[in-house]
Amino acid sequence: MDTEATHVLLVGGTGRFGRRLAAALLSRPGIHLHVLVRPGRRRESLVGLADQGVTLVEGSLEDVRSLDSAVEGVDAVVSAVRGGPEVLLDGQLRLLEAARRHGVMRFIPSNYSPDFFQLADGEDSLLDLHRRVAEAVERSGVRYTFILCGGFMEVALSPVAHVFDFERGQVAYWGTGDEPFDVTAMGDVARWVAELVVDRRAENRRLELVGDVVSVNEVARLYETLTGRQLQRFHRGSVEELRRYLARAEGASRASRDSVVQPHFLMQLTGKGRLLQPANAEFPRIHPMKVRDYLEATLRPMLAAPQESAHPAHP
Repeated sequence: MDTEATHVLLVGGTGRFGRRLAAALLSRPGIHLHVLVRPGRRRESLVGLADQGVTLVEGSLEDVRSLDSAVEGVDAVVSAVRGGPEVLLDGQLRLLEAARRHGVMRFIPSNYSPDFFQLADGEDSLLDLHRRVAEAVERSGVRYTFILCGGFMEVALSPVAHVFDFERGQVAYWGTGDEPFDVTAMGDVARWVAELVVDRRAENRRLELVGDVVSVNEVARLYETLTGRQLQRFHRGSVEELRRYLARAEGASRASRDSVVQPHFLMQLTGKGRLLQPANAEFPRIHPMKVRDYLEATLRPMLAAPQESAHPAHP
C-alpha cells in the first residue's frame, strides 16, 4: 500500500501552524508524511508523530547535502518555515533547488499570507521575500501551488496584531473601522494544503482561499453581542496615517518592527494585498471557520466566568 502513497516532505512542521499542517497531512488517506527535523532537536516537539508512521528526517535548510537526502524519493515538498531572509529566502531556495534536482512533482512554499504579488518592492520586506521565492519557483520548472489566505485568524484577532485585546476589553483601530480584511483559521489553511498537495487542479496556480471577510467594527460588534460587554475603542488615525506608520515600521529594525506591528494584517486595512478572487468554491470539501465561530470558541472561558458587578456590595 505504501508504494502507492504520495510521499510528502514537510519542512517547518514543529511551529504553531506547522503542527496543524502535520496533523492535516496525516489525516489524508494516501499520504505518507516525512518531516524534516534539525539534528539534535529534542524529540518532545514531535511527540506522537513517529508513532503515527511519520518518517522523521534529520537535516537543515543550511545543509544542502541533508536536503538532497530529505527530498530523495519524495513526491511533494510543503514548507511552513518562518524567519528572516536566511530562512524564508536562502533556505527555501536551497530546498527548491534540491526538489528540482530530485524531480519533486509539487512544491508549496511558505506563503499563507495576503496577496504579495500586488505589492511593490519595499512595501513589506517580509512579503518581498515571499515574492522572490515565488518567482524563483515559477522559473524553476517545478510544479507548484501558492496558497494565499489573508491573515491567520489566530494572529489578526489577538493582541499581537495590536488591534484587538479582548481580555482587556479594548480595540484600537485605524481608518473608519469599516475597512474589510481577510482572515483564515490556521486549521482550515492546513486542511486546504493537505487536500491541494495531491490535487492536479491546483498545479501551477496562485490560489486565494479565505475563511472570512470582516471589518474591525464587525468583529467588535460580534464580541459585544456574544459577551454583552462593551469594547473600549481607541482611534489610532486615518488610513493615510496607517500607511505612514507602516512605512516607519518597515524602516525600523526587525526586532522593533516585530514588537510594534503585524504589517500583513494592518496592510489590508489600507486596501493592499486583499484577496479578490477566492477559489473556495473549487474545493468545497473544506467549510472554513467564520469569525463568529472562532470568537465563540475563544471567548468561551470568558463567557463562562461570572461578570463583576458594576456596583459591588460594600464590605
